[in-house]
Amino acid sequence: MTDHLLPGIQAHDVSTPRLRARVLERPAASEAASTVLFVHGNVSSSLFYQPTMRALAPDVRALAVDLRGFGESETLPVDATRGLSDFADDVTSVLDALGVDAVHLVGWSMGGGVVMQLMLAAPERILSVTL
Repeated sequence: MTDHLLPGIQAHDVSTPRLRARVLERPAASEAASTVLFVHGNVSSSLFYQPTMRALAPDVRALAVDLRGFGESETLPVDATRGLSDFADDVTSVLDALGVDAVHLVGWSMGGGVVMQLMLAAPERILSVTL
């Protein structure tokens, strides 16, 4: 996948107790003033957000996660009786593994539903939401 990365974007595999997730990062140029986490839609991946990540202010750390079963993240079953909660719990576990307490969230399509589930499950971790 590294041949699909735009300049300034890095790819990391993040292992959590829930799954192994691929995370793209556009690091802040200096100490990050804030972190924005992008959540992709159905039939997509974190690659979708690269141009937007590169366009953010230099003091913003930009992250984009591949949800389970998408992009380069581990494919695991989803408990459909929980709605989008498995995805939201996965995103929370990635934030924990990265040591990120609170983020600005951006969700597109199904990722918007994941973001809204995160708003219900962990509102203290959310600084703002863009759907």
